[in-house]
Amino acid sequence: METIQPTSPLPRHEFLKWYHVASLGQALQTLESSYLKASLKVSYNRKTVQVGRLGSESRYIDTDLIGEFVLADREGPRSYPTFVQADAEALPFAAESIDTLILPHVLEFVPDRHQVLREVERVLKPEGRLFILGLNPWSPRRLMQLTRRSSFWNSRLIASHHLLDWLSLLKFDAEQSSSFGLTHKKGRHPAKNAWEELTAGLSLAYAVKSIKRSYTVIPIESEWAKITQLVTGQLLETPQATQRQKP
Repeated sequence: METIQPTSPLPRHEFLKWYHVASLGQALQTLESSYLKASLKVSYNRKTVQVGRLGSESRYIDTDLIGEFVLADREGPRSYPTFVQADAEALPFAAESIDTLILPHVLEFVPDRHQVLREVERVLKPEGRLFILGLNPWSPRRLMQLTRRSSFWNSRLIASHHLLDWLSLLKFDAEQSSSFGLTHKKGRHPAKNAWEELTAGLSLAYAVKSIKRSYTVIPIESEWAKITQLVTGQLLETPQATQRQKP
């Protein structure tokens, strides 16, 4: 069972500073912003929520086109017209009220990522879409930083295949839709060969997209049972009985 650590916002603050100041962080920000801008559907009547502020929302969110957009975080720009103070583990939204939800580098910095995913599943509408950005625990950049105890790279980063398994348990159809590497000029789609699979496994970060499926259990009366009520005697012949009837 996973041990839940005390909540600390510091690692994500350190990540956001790196994301906006370091050249590598800025390169990742550009790749991820391009990915989100291309992935988010243009619609006037869809409610889109982003849990966790990145500070680069203007690069991929056009509020004139994307419909109703809400940014939810523990702290943020109170003057921001669509900002809502919220905890990712207890979202202040009604069940099945959100069309699209974005989780940008949130799960690796929360104490209970499974509770966050349960909340996401609760507030999304059936067929609602979820986009998750995550740092790759196997990236060379992260492995080089492990000796620095105060680095945000020491957070509990999530391998994409683990995240896909968790989403599957919550009845999401999910896939790793892109990976962001050190030399990529744009996010890469799922690997097409062994080399692309290797480079994706060593990428700096990744994106997962998923759809919440709604399965309705419909009681079905067995047609076989109806047949057996109409037919008397033995319905199927046994091999032995069939053999005795032969001349």
